[in-house]
Order: sequence, then C-alpha cells, then structure tokens
Amino acid sequence: MQYIRQSQRRPTSITLTPRCRRRLKAAQLILERNGVFWAESEILSRLAILYLQAWRGNKLKSATARRYNQKYKGILYVQVSWYIDKVLYSILWQRAIHSGMSVSRMLEFAMRYYMPELMESTLQRSVRFSRMSQVNWHYWRGRYEQRKRPKPKVFVIYQSKTMRNTSGQLKYRLKYEIWPFERLWQGPLPPGHAFLH
Repeated sequence: MQYIRQSQRRPTSITLTPRCRRRLKAAQLILERNGVFWAESEILSRLAILYLQAWRGNKLKSATARRYNQKYKGILYVQVSWYIDKVLYSILWQRAIHSGMSVSRMLEFAMRYYMPELMESTLQRSVRFSRMSQVNWHYWRGRYEQRKRPKPKVFVIYQSKTMRNTSGQLKYRLKYEIWPFERLWQGPLPPGHAFLH
C-alpha cells in the first residue's frame, strides 16, 4: 500500500447537474458576503468530509463505481474541476467502490442534505472585518444550535488479511479500529490499513 499525505494534491473533476452547480455557486456567494472566501474545491472537500462522517454503509460491496460524465437518463451534467488532497480522494474512492455510487453523486447528495449544516457551522462565528457577518452570525448560530444530533467525529478503519482463497473456500481475518476523525489528517496510516467501511 502506498503512503499518502494530506499535503499531496490531486487534480480531478466531478460532474454535477445544473441545479447542484447553481447551489454550489450560491453557497460560495453567501460565504463571500459574510467574509469567508473559499474556492469551490474547498467547499466540495468540506462537504465530502460531512458525507463521510455520516455514511455507515450496508456491509455490501459493489463490483465497481458507476461513472457517467456526459448524459444519463436525459440529464446533461456540468463538469467541475476539483483540486483535492489525496487522503480524502482515496477515502472517497473506497466509499464509491463499496457503495456503487460515483463520487459525483456522493457530492450531489451532500449538497442537498449537508450544505445547510456546512453553512451554519461556518457562519455561526462572526468574521471580524465583515459587516454582513457581524449582523448575521446570530441567525446562523441559532440555526446550528437547533440541530438535535451532531454527527460523531469518528471514522472506522478496516484492516483485512486473506489466509485462503481457493475456488471452494475463502478465509480471511478482518480487524477494525475507531479513530477520531482528526487522526486521518495527521500523516500516513500504518501499513496494511484501508478505508473500507
């Protein structure tokens, strides 16, 4: 297994419906008005982290991740560049393999369901040099505090070792660890660990 660090970056792209693309632009504009200047890549990365914190899976594994970049079921997708750190990219790709959902669809889901939480948690603090933020932060904090169940800041890491794999028998050992989410950004993982569930 290769060692990767958060400081390593990977240029990639996702495909969004025009509606989700507008939602992303609107969120970026609201943040800028309140003194928070994030690129689209930063918003996408933070949404991906929220998605990963909430996703638990159903213990099944897909054969591969679905991909559709031009047109699917009559929907014409818009391509959006994404400059993402390699640790987050590898975690998302493992999720894609196990869920059978493309990374693009994961991000669209996150925009629909987790964008309000991201906006509230970000704008609940006053930004010193933004007059709009100093007026609005009470509103955002009130909305954020109304959330009943904050997501746990943990991540499940699986380590698997195959002991026998023949045409008639499969025997393997699976070990899991529960880590604080911040641990993932403190450097490379020990050898043999994979983000599987």
